[in-house]
Amino acid sequence: MTMRRGLAILLTSLVVATACATSTATPAATPAATPATAVAAATGAPATPKPAPAPAKVTIGQVGGLSDAAIYLADAKGFFKEQGITLESTAFTTAAAMVAPLLRGDLMVGGGAAGAGIFNAIRTGTAMRIVADKGNLNPGHGYEGSVVRKALVDKIKGPKDFKGLNIALAARDITPEVTLDAYLRTGGLTIKDVNIVVLPHAQMQAGLLSGAIDIGQPIEPYLTAILDSGDGKLLVRNDTVTPGEQTAVIFYSEQFAKDRDLAVRFMVAYLKGARFYADAFEKKDAAARKEAVDILAKATKFEPSLIERVVGPGIDPNGLVNVKSLEEVQQYMIAKGSMPTAIDLKAVVDPSFAADAVKILGGAYK
Repeated sequence: MTMRRGLAILLTSLVVATACATSTATPAATPAATPATAVAAATGAPATPKPAPAPAKVTIGQVGGLSDAAIYLADAKGFFKEQGITLESTAFTTAAAMVAPLLRGDLMVGGGAAGAGIFNAIRTGTAMRIVADKGNLNPGHGYEGSVVRKALVDKIKGPKDFKGLNIALAARDITPEVTLDAYLRTGGLTIKDVNIVVLPHAQMQAGLLSGAIDIGQPIEPYLTAILDSGDGKLLVRNDTVTPGEQTAVIFYSEQFAKDRDLAVRFMVAYLKGARFYADAFEKKDAAARKEAVDILAKATKFEPSLIERVVGPGIDPNGLVNVKSLEEVQQYMIAKGSMPTAIDLKAVVDPSFAADAVKILGGAYK
């Protein structure tokens, strides 16, 4: 073999060996995707995990009863905790009593029936905003109503029989009074034809039993508890009197509203509670209903078997407020003389917090 031929064979062998090595070698390993990058790749979201919300305490006033259901559920389910929020709740007999603490800064958030007390406070310069629905009388959601005491069941058949009777309301000049007046008018009477006794919902059963009141206007679950006891008989549920009425609202102090991030975080948690309520009682998800009943029983201190049978309020899962209904309430208060002039409700009702929360939650609940 000549030297030239040997060199050619050697070069050919090297080329073949190189080609084989190239075709069979394992490609260089790429870094494994982290959970954050995997989610980002799938959704287009930023790969950097979002930092946890800054911890904050939110003081809130509550009247109690089932119109607080979304708050109770959101707290028990950890939705406020997800937003870095710890709730500090104070009990009030009526939302009107929350005005001064809101003005002082002792309360950041309040919830209860709208009425002259709230409207007058706003009219005279107390800065607060109505930001979400907390309870309404949409058809099928008559969570408040008229209950007559046992001794008068045979005599009191309807509103025409109410003249001169002692009727209990939790407060004057609030939405249940508007409904009561509307009911009385179907019997040819008005609120002026009866004696209003201010009594907390929790004391109405005792009032009926003792005869201190003839008719109560309790909310759930107190209403069902009275019916179970036999101390009173239901005359009407209020969703058949003023269907769709905006009975209770969430309102923010102006100072709290200015902390936009925290105010929206609160609303995100609240609406998650409202949506869980809707899953349980509107969409009739059996597992959600059982869990919701247990949570609400614990929060209201009533037996789960009773909570199972109550008629719950309407609670809008997107936080929408019925401004037209509030306008009707305001006009009643002006006609009665409880308000001197009207306020611009469109300037008071601020839907932007709920709208921002709905976007964060991925869109409107349907």
